[in-house]
Amino acid sequence: MTLEERKEKTCRLYAKVFQSDEALHPIHYEEKNWLGEQWSGGCYTAMMPPGFLTNFGEEIRRPVGNLYFAGTETATQWSGYMEGAVQAGERAAREISFAMKRISKDEIWQEEKENPVVKAYPFENSFLERNLPSVGGFLKCVSVTTALAVGSAGLFLYWRKR
Repeated sequence: MTLEERKEKTCRLYAKVFQSDEALHPIHYEEKNWLGEQWSGGCYTAMMPPGFLTNFGEEIRRPVGNLYFAGTETATQWSGYMEGAVQAGERAAREISFAMKRISKDEIWQEEKENPVVKAYPFENSFLERNLPSVGGFLKCVSVTTALAVGSAGLFLYWRKR
């Protein structure tokens, strides 16, 4: 599609979602081709392997001297999204304020207040979604049961020969 076709489709979608024809006439339209972005390598966030953030998340947020890190990858919620970038930026600003002795240490980490207009609705998980194992857990289960079955069969055959 051309730029104009993409703009029109995007505006129609927003008009439908927000039930407003105002979205059909934007003041400005901007789009970004992430594949052409030199520094990000083609996407809008860094791809980290499973367990990286839970094991090293504190390290990628840790200041080095007067250098503080804020970006969507350093967020503790919504990592990879604009909400995460905002959260990380606000956290880094509070870290700097603490370093300048303008706030106390317990003011650095703050929970975001719920928006009174846009209510958050929690996801409702089914029984299976709550109780089925993750892919990793499933593979571990299959590996362990296979090893037990093979080991048991080997022992059975060994005792049978005796």
